[in-house]
Amino acid sequence: MSGRLRVIGNTATALDGRIATAAYDHFALGTWRDRAYMSVLRARADAVLVGGRTFRNWPLPLVPDPEAIARLRAEHFFDCDTPDLHDRTWVNAIVTRTLDLPAAPRFWGDPRVRPRVYAPTGGAVASLVVGPTDPAHVAADLASTGVETLLLECGGDLMAQWLAAGLVDELYVTLCPLVLGGRGAPSLADGPGFAYRDAPRLRLRHAVPVGDELFLRYEVDKG
Repeated sequence: MSGRLRVIGNTATALDGRIATAAYDHFALGTWRDRAYMSVLRARADAVLVGGRTFRNWPLPLVPDPEAIARLRAEHFFDCDTPDLHDRTWVNAIVTRTLDLPAAPRFWGDPRVRPRVYAPTGGAVASLVVGPTDPAHVAADLASTGVETLLLECGGDLMAQWLAAGLVDELYVTLCPLVLGGRGAPSLADGPGFAYRDAPRLRLRHAVPVGDELFLRYEVDKG
């Protein structure tokens, strides 16, 4: 995908597509393998993007964990090749409507993190970009900073926006063996939804069962 930012989505879902309960409880949906594989995908990216709610629930550096990747390799996990992590940094982008962000010293003070916050209004936040927060503007700004590959770890509302904008190239989904249910529970893609004719179409590139989880990789059909 030469000429523009390459965008990858990564989400763990229950069998019914939910990514959390109707109460928006914060918990790890997948096993340690799912979380370790997230480190693999982070290692392949230049930047990781979340929304304000996700950051408030998990205000930690969005960077790879070398020990988790090594543990995957030790059990011969199917896909864990990564570039060299030595002396690398990652843009950690946050899209927020309210600028209600925790102080989180572990995040803001981590030398591996280059924060970039997108909000419609100004405030006393490091690396703040004030202006439109739609995917097209955020993607263009990140590309202007040298980011070539962006990993989305956001909730369903932001994921739906990026899909609707036609900017997502690949989608990694870990299908977890439970059913959450619940009217209004957040899902992989929320918001107003898509008409059937406009729904993003995807091509399956791999489907690998590991334990009770199914690791799926889709390429978004740009046609």
